[in-house]
This record gives sequence, C-alpha cells and structure tokens, in this order.
Amino acid sequence: MEEKMRILKMVEDGTITAAEAAELMSAMGVEEASGLPQKQTYDKKMFRIIVDSVQGDKVNVQFPVGAIKKILQVTGKLPIPEESLQGVDLASMMDAIVECLDEEIQGDFVNVSAADGTTVRVFVD
Repeated sequence: MEEKMRILKMVEDGTITAAEAAELMSAMGVEEASGLPQKQTYDKKMFRIIVDSVQGDKVNVQFPVGAIKKILQVTGKLPIPEESLQGVDLASMMDAIVECLDEEIQGDFVNVSAADGTTVRVFVD
C-alpha cells in the first residue's frame, strides 16, 4: 500500500506520467487503484472468429489473443473446424491473421463473403 501511495504522489507531482505509474506498479506487483483506468494488454484482448456457412454450420470461437498466438505457434492453424470454411483460401487467411496479430491490429481484419454464401469474420476486440 505504501508503494502505491508513493507512485501516486509521483504522478500528482508530475514526476512520472499515469502510464509510467501503471508500468511501475505492474513491475513491482502493486495493484492499481480501482478508480484508475487500467490499460489492457493486447494479448489479453479477445480474438474472435464467427463463421456462418450455407450448410448451416455456425462457428463462434473466442480466445485471448495470447492463447491464439501460442496455438498458432504450436499447430500452425486456428482451433476451428476447417470443413466449415470450404471455399475460403485458408493459407491466405492464416497469413493475414498472423500478420495482424504481430502488428497488434484491433477490430476486423478478415471479412469473407464466399460465393456459396459462407461468411467469415475474424477480429480482435
């Protein structure tokens, strides 16, 4: 508690910024004051895939970005049934997803409306 008060005093005095205070508290294992906004790291944001196929398959996958990065490192593919993505260029989609995750893109980064009516939406929020 004493460390938190010292850090908050440094912010009040203008010695450090609020962002620097949050980093310092995190590094020291000090919880931030509950009234202050906390910056959410990209790896903790939610990675989402929504597939709606004409065959009636509906896929709704969500994992923290950090978990998806690890899954992609280990398996090289996403945890979704590939048969529900027939007509979608999976190699190109995977390349786009990996690049967007590396660049920490938020929002939609893959939107596919296949000729057969299948739709795919991949995004981070």
